[in-house]
Amino acid sequence: MMRGRALGILAAVGLFSAAMPAEAGVAYTALRDGLWQVVYQESPSSPPKVVGGDLGADASAPALSPDGKRVAFEVAGQGILVCPVAGGAACQTVKTGTGSAARPAWDPKSGELVFVRYLASTSGEDSDILITQNALHDIRPLVTHTGNQDEPDVSPDGRFLAYSSGLVISLRQSGVRVVRQLWVMDLASGVPALLVPGTHQDIHPDWSPDGHWIAFASDRGGEFEIWVVRPDGSGLRQVTSGPGTKTWPAWSPDGRKILYTRSAEGKQGLWLVGADGSGAAPFGAGTEELRDADWR
Repeated sequence: MMRGRALGILAAVGLFSAAMPAEAGVAYTALRDGLWQVVYQESPSSPPKVVGGDLGADASAPALSPDGKRVAFEVAGQGILVCPVAGGAACQTVKTGTGSAARPAWDPKSGELVFVRYLASTSGEDSDILITQNALHDIRPLVTHTGNQDEPDVSPDGRFLAYSSGLVISLRQSGVRVVRQLWVMDLASGVPALLVPGTHQDIHPDWSPDGHWIAFASDRGGEFEIWVVRPDGSGLRQVTSGPGTKTWPAWSPDGRKILYTRSAEGKQGLWLVGADGSGAAPFGAGTEELRDADWR
């Protein structure tokens, strides 16, 4: 590692220490040498380290396991890898048989992996949400509606699944439009409910640690901002504002802050904001671009 980059990372560690709850591990992707790589810090004072080694392709969307010992993430053209954050053991590939796997999340109760499988055909592309069984060796379906189901996140008690679903609608004055809506499914009954009605792009749901709120990104105000809503659809509230596109919210383990990806002027970085919308500030330092965070 070059000295300048090392100093930048150490400076980032200093800001992490001030912002993160004690002993909270965080995973994110960093742009290094032209590729996005998954990086992990086991505590605010620990140095960042690359997970999975040199994969030769972009990695994204890391998700830390409930025990914080593994991280699952997408690799372009390779599907989903599950790697120990401490290193020393081989990574495991999630095998889907057909299609390609993406968007990993974890079931906090079972410890199994929830993910999206994309299937392409002559008529287009569909995606379903699946869950692993038997320590990642088998898979079974969770959501198999027509169209694209994406971005799953399981509630802390393991009872509900939040996800986004694509919908093509026809508007009299605006023509055909593709929207994304958020749904919450009761995993015991398999019955889904629309979380927030509308014809917007609502994406990237993330449950708060106490299960009382869902953070998500939405363009319902024009630009993509971070919003929060209760699981029953009440209490809808915008959290962020200002220049840039905000996506990929991730709650802090204590539920007091939200980490998100901000894109502005062609670059991406991580920002941190209070759950009440106060104190938005950059998260990290140095010249690296950062995005897609998860912490536990």
